[in-house]
Amino acid sequence: MRGFQTARLMLLGIAVAVASTSTSDSDAPAILNFRPDNVTLADYYLWVGSYYNGTTHFEFSPYAGLAASTSSSACPAIRNKTITKDYTTVLGLTEPATYNTVNDPVNAFLNLWPLGFDLGTISNLWWVEQLFYRDYGLYSSYPVTTNYSIDKGYNNFNWTLEKTQAPPYNLSSVLTRYAGESYLYVNSTTTANCSGTEVSSWKIAIMSYNTTYNGTNFTNPVVDLQFDGTTANMSMRGDFSAVALYWIQGVWEEYNVMLAGEFSMTFSGLIDLYHSDVLRNDTATPTWLRTVGYQNNSLNVGYISASARNQLFGSCLLAGMLALAQVVLFFF
Repeated sequence: MRGFQTARLMLLGIAVAVASTSTSDSDAPAILNFRPDNVTLADYYLWVGSYYNGTTHFEFSPYAGLAASTSSSACPAIRNKTITKDYTTVLGLTEPATYNTVNDPVNAFLNLWPLGFDLGTISNLWWVEQLFYRDYGLYSSYPVTTNYSIDKGYNNFNWTLEKTQAPPYNLSSVLTRYAGESYLYVNSTTTANCSGTEVSSWKIAIMSYNTTYNGTNFTNPVVDLQFDGTTANMSMRGDFSAVALYWIQGVWEEYNVMLAGEFSMTFSGLIDLYHSDVLRNDTATPTWLRTVGYQNNSLNVGYISASARNQLFGSCLLAGMLALAQVVLFFF
């Protein structure tokens, strides 16, 4: 009798295993905006949405725009110069969740790495560790992962979505009291002699706090975003302040030379089909069909073809029957 009960339990376990193998992952309930856990993803691909790979280009023009009225005596050599820098970039445009504000049409996570950086070298660690080598980030709301409580999705942008019935979607926001994640560090195109010190690097901060500098009132930066299921373009323009850096005894030190100017940022990227859900083409607001992890898009990470799933089902069934036979032989 005891052997019979054991065999029954074994058979029940096999049935559950086979059922779980044959059931589509799309039957699983969607929790917030996270991808299902049946696919292995780096942390910046955790959310339902579209991901775009491309390059971000920055241009910094000292003493340009509103800063033209500020004094250039501190570092006159770089007046009328343009400092540029490019970055390898991933832009994630993801589905909002309950931790975002009611009118949020999309979350935008722009992450910048050194040009040519191999994103494949980043392992699956939690958010902060993943982005250790990141140079700069621009987040419409703070990313929420399963390692965070969901009350931390504080919004940095106040998106305005242009009225439409289908992609492309056009959004804009003024940044108030948010300047992105970390400073930007750039080299000047020519070595500038500033107050007797040779300077070739600058620590740059985006002005977004209604800043007043040298008697000039600077405006907050503006972000524009356009995207569809193929491409994405994101731009930011505004004013910046910078402090000079100099190299002394093997260490970069800040020097008492500050300046202001005008900047522009442009990102242009192509869809990463491997990591992206399908963006619908018939909705007034960005809406995604959940595909990553749901076995309904052959272009996605973790996709297993129907024939492969059938083979897996057969293997599980065979293994289960062999295990059951061993139990029966043992007890009977």
